[in-house]
Amino acid sequence: MWMPQKMTLYDMNYAHDNGAYGGHFDGDVWVSTLERALTEMPTEPDFVVLPDVPGDAKATIETHREWLYDRPLCLGAGEVMRYWVLQPGLPIGEQFDAVEGCQGVFVGGSKRWLRAHGEQIVAEARERDLRAHVGNPGGKNGLVWAYRTGFDSCDTTTIFQNGYWHYLDRLEDATEETGSPDPEPGEPGSQQATVTEWSA
Repeated sequence: MWMPQKMTLYDMNYAHDNGAYGGHFDGDVWVSTLERALTEMPTEPDFVVLPDVPGDAKATIETHREWLYDRPLCLGAGEVMRYWVLQPGLPIGEQFDAVEGCQGVFVGGSKRWLRAHGEQIVAEARERDLRAHVGNPGGKNGLVWAYRTGFDSCDTTTIFQNGYWHYLDRLEDATEETGSPDPEPGEPGSQQATVTEWSA
């Protein structure tokens, strides 16, 4: 995940976050970073996270609509997949009903909130043909939880910042399941999700 405050040029998959989680969102910096990504990087981002208001679902919906329709984005931004942010504060179904102009959802919130609503979020996203990304699944089993819940991708800084490589070992063990699961991968109750990619 790239933040507006930090971006490194390299040739691998990445996504463009908005940096709002720290409470210091700067729309001009976010737009200029996106423009730099679209003009200087070998590939465009897998997706762009719309500006949100952490911990406030209602304000996030209003902010998303402002950036989708009232604020100018750089040339080429309309070609990149946009992700709507889900936050605590409103029922999950109501937040999904508000989604427009996006191809996926980015799930924020606390670890407890994520775990409580993860399965519902994945099910709603699939029903609406949206991808689902979870930010910071948390803890030593966070990646395994995200995988088994069925999220398409996730991100965490814990592994690289703290050298917790054993988190990846746990994920690798979980993805080495064999045989034909019943129910099928991605279906409710399955212990193996249909994960297609991960964004570091």
